[in-house]
Amino acid sequence: MIQCKIDLTEFAKIKDLPKQIFTRHFFEELGQYMVSSTQRKIRSGISPQNAPLTQSYKKSGLTLRDTGRLLSSISHKAEETKVTVGTNVIYGRIQQLGGTIKPKKAKKLWIPAGWNARKLLRQYGGSPSAAIKSMKQAGYRIWKSRSGNAILFADRKGIPQVLYILKDEVTIPSRKYLYVDVTDINVIKDKVQKWLRKK
Repeated sequence: MIQCKIDLTEFAKIKDLPKQIFTRHFFEELGQYMVSSTQRKIRSGISPQNAPLTQSYKKSGLTLRDTGRLLSSISHKAEETKVTVGTNVIYGRIQQLGGTIKPKKAKKLWIPAGWNARKLLRQYGGSPSAAIKSMKQAGYRIWKSRSGNAILFADRKGIPQVLYILKDEVTIPSRKYLYVDVTDINVIKDKVQKWLRKK
């Protein structure tokens, strides 16, 4: 899980403010804003852009927005003195922080080569071995390239296409989508001031 926290606990101590000033209701409102702000940042585009192979793999070609799963997973948890904003999708952490992906059991990472290949794999099975087995049964011819860096397939027309790219590892650059920007700081200040005026 990856998350971003806005915690005013220390602020409250420094200012010697009673806990009653900032309630769960305040942090609920703040959390709703931060979810909306994070989704806005994702929609507006996160750098760096996808590599050409990744762009061909994704239907939309937009960074962090292929299926909309990450976007819709952004949520918040409000408590008495803080709010936490984040996601529970498995790839949320590596997208935020970046890192290198290596195979756990297999010798190589099997990366679907383009949107059409991805569609075929969804149709014929989740794992590479299940998809290849089902595709062979459906009449596709499947073989490894001479270089050993790709799995190819051909339909009944015999036109060869790349199904998987085989890699030892893949480095994912950091694409920070959970952060507080200048706009957020101004909005948060405004919300704090309005809340304090009510007290």
